[in-house]
Amino acid sequence: MMDATTVRLLVEQQLTNSDSFVSMHGIAASNVRSHLIDPFEATVDPDDLETSPRPMWVVLKERSSPYDGYVVVYDPATADWGVAELSEDDPKKNVLVVTASTLPGALDAM
Repeated sequence: MMDATTVRLLVEQQLTNSDSFVSMHGIAASNVRSHLIDPFEATVDPDDLETSPRPMWVVLKERSSPYDGYVVVYDPATADWGVAELSEDDPKKNVLVVTASTLPGALDAM
């Protein structure tokens, strides 16, 4: 079973093994660590019309507001990373907008 410590290690591996990246939201290799948060599980809607919402690990927040912006998530069901839009009604409910096989890939797509 996955826990926050395991997810933190995955994040570190992804960042250590990555090339340079810059998202359109200003998150780059040089400042990404300031956006990292203690991982927590949240319900994420894959928004693919086929898959039900499921728990994913939130690892990074674009902004400090719990109701605004985007988060980066890790999906243990697929081992993919993604960018999800925060729900205005519930900070633990998010909608996936893009997926990638790596954390830097998700940040590039952000």
